[in-house]
Amino acid sequence: MFNKKLRSYSFRLCLSIVGTIIIAFGIVLFRLANMGIDPATAADVGISDTFHWNLGNYQLAFNALLFLGILFFDQTQFGVGTLINMSLPGYIIAYFTPKFEPIVGRWFGSFSYLENIFLFVIGMFLFSLGIGIYTSVNLGVSPYDAVAPLFNKKKWASYRLTRSVQDLFFFVVAIIFGGPLGIGTFLIATLTGYIVQYWRQLFKKIKHHIQKTHSF
Repeated sequence: MFNKKLRSYSFRLCLSIVGTIIIAFGIVLFRLANMGIDPATAADVGISDTFHWNLGNYQLAFNALLFLGILFFDQTQFGVGTLINMSLPGYIIAYFTPKFEPIVGRWFGSFSYLENIFLFVIGMFLFSLGIGIYTSVNLGVSPYDAVAPLFNKKKWASYRLTRSVQDLFFFVVAIIFGGPLGIGTFLIATLTGYIVQYWRQLFKKIKHHIQKTHSF
């Protein structure tokens, strides 16, 4: 029984890491597409570029402060997946974006609008897939994603209002610091939830099928 639980936990942990890495590569493609990225990451990129900080170091420091603030009020939303999501994406994005830029440039030559859309669509596929994987294993959410549930749980404000204000705040911060915003930012904000829901439902069906198969 213990070994079975350990294998299950190890598998979920691996999926959490894989999902987080896929999210990061989705954002890399968003940046290369030059159509905008999500407001939170856009703000992080804008601030880190303005002050010449490493994106990974800044994201880790900011997430750590946000993590400690939320932890004071609610410990139930966090787990090892939180630490993975706090630490990995920024370093992956900072390292691979300049590495991929010349490679993609050789493939496409000069970036046309259609090629930017192609990169954005692939980025959206990876970004939503990664979120679907990372959230399906139930090993904790990122500090940013924990803010709205906390406010809703404490009855300070509704989830929708909190999330809207939160995204709007970081959108404004991204504008102030020159973060990479664009039409893609709007598309990410409006479409990601629906696509992630599709992935989560698909993963549930796969899990149910596997459990049903192994029950015979």
